Amino acid sequence: MLAPRSASCVSRAPASRFAVPSASGRVACRALGADAKDAAGSWLDLTKLVTGGGGKKSPYDELASEIGKQIYVDLAGWHLYSRDMTATQGMKMDQALARQLGPKAAERLRESDIEAVLKKIPIKAGAGKLQVSLFEIMPSMCVGDLTRIVEDYGKR
Repeated sequence: MLAPRSASCVSRAPASRFAVPSASGRVACRALGADAKDAAGSWLDLTKLVTGGGGKKSPYDELASEIGKQIYVDLAGWHLYSRDMTATQGMKMDQALARQLGPKAAERLRESDIEAVLKKIPIKAGAGKLQVSLFEIMPSMCVGDLTRIVEDYGKR
């Protein structure tokens, strides 16, 4: 058993170089000089990731946020917002739409341009038994709202 050298270490430190939460919720670390500093640094890196300070930022995060708040698909009267839909592993639909439409926002896109993009995005339903386009399950009102959001973003 290692004796702690600071108040932030727990007396039962694991053999790892990294900070590890204990059952009590406190953080355990090796109290061996440089290794303890490495563990503390790793802990700070982890907190940045969890709080959003360490994640990848996109130039279209603001656009994605607006899309995620306002744009949804309608499934039998249920509204599934784009921020809750998975486009690909690690990316939500609002982010995917922002990355597709953001670079074109300054071109003054029309609603028909937005519709063309939405028609190319496949959505799988029923564990993949059915595939429809995003346009087919998005209410017309949301297509119009998406057009307005992209126009407003392009004016900034």
